[in-house]
Amino acid sequence: MCRCLEVRAVACRSFAILLQAVKRSFFSAESFLRCPNSFPYLMELTICEQSCLLLDMISIVGAGRVGSAAAFNILRLRTSDVVLVDVVENLAKGEALDMMQAAPAIEFDGKIRGMSDFSAMKGSELVIITAGQARQPGMSRIDLVNKNAKIVKSVVKEVVKHAPDCKLMVVTNPVDVMTYVAFKESGFERNRVFGMGNILDTLRFRSYIAMELNVSREDVRALVIGEHGDSMVPLVECASVSGIPVTKLLTTQQMDKIVSMTVSSGADVINLKGSTIYAPAAVIAVMADAILKDRKRVIGVSTCLDGEYGFSDVAIGVPVVLGRNGVERVLELELTDETRKRFEKSILVVREALREMGEKG
Repeated sequence: MCRCLEVRAVACRSFAILLQAVKRSFFSAESFLRCPNSFPYLMELTICEQSCLLLDMISIVGAGRVGSAAAFNILRLRTSDVVLVDVVENLAKGEALDMMQAAPAIEFDGKIRGMSDFSAMKGSELVIITAGQARQPGMSRIDLVNKNAKIVKSVVKEVVKHAPDCKLMVVTNPVDVMTYVAFKESGFERNRVFGMGNILDTLRFRSYIAMELNVSREDVRALVIGEHGDSMVPLVECASVSGIPVTKLLTTQQMDKIVSMTVSSGADVINLKGSTIYAPAAVIAVMADAILKDRKRVIGVSTCLDGEYGFSDVAIGVPVVLGRNGVERVLELELTDETRKRFEKSILVVREALREMGEKG
């Protein structure tokens, strides 16, 4: 029996089902193609169909610490082949080579390449932009606006040229502003352009709740909306532990402390070690997995609003359904008056940054 799939089942199934099985399996499509038992059934497929059995591809622009760590996490999840693109070619090649040498340990048989040529993005299902100047100690995300906007615009032009059908995930900070910039520069449908932000804030929120209660982080559920920055809005009313509202387990003073720690958590790491790496890299991989495997995950991401929550023409963090088509649905919550005020303030922070850089917002 083939290690990848029970190939005998292929003969009585459509090619579409076969393709989905391979893409959703824990083994690479290349392993399937090499399996001797699969040969008779592959011969029944057209050349075009055989080529479609190749894994989807993710391109990550920026082979720095976050981009490279995200790439390795994607490989560990066996989500897809990965291309690292960086203007510093030896950096991208070196990171890819290092990961390739680690591939046997994580049982990944796909491809990881490092390039400086943006044309390597061709055919990507998802392009992730991590390129940009890192946030420095004492620097707010908004301080990065003008410097990173130029970088994002130049990258997006290459994405449009070489991978016009991809979904585009923005990681570069300030992520809400850069998501808006990427959306306008690309001309893509809004569901195809989104930013990583609140999902990371949510993981931090969950971690601090679990620490305060001395329970498993896995059992904590929570949500953060708004800017991925100092004006973020952790939703205490939505937080729970195995279905039990945290407001029944923690005092107001305890929750206020947790919210404060959540808001400052990114800056706390930066002040201690210079940059955040592992948490954002893990989140990027989770989002990539949700998209390429069509997981329909409910995740807080930065997306361009079009009337939702009463706002338009601004990118901000809200809960969405994330799947193969990118942002498949924006989930609108009923916000309390106090939460609504904080959310509106968060939107104003992003819009002010857009105005200062000459974007509409």
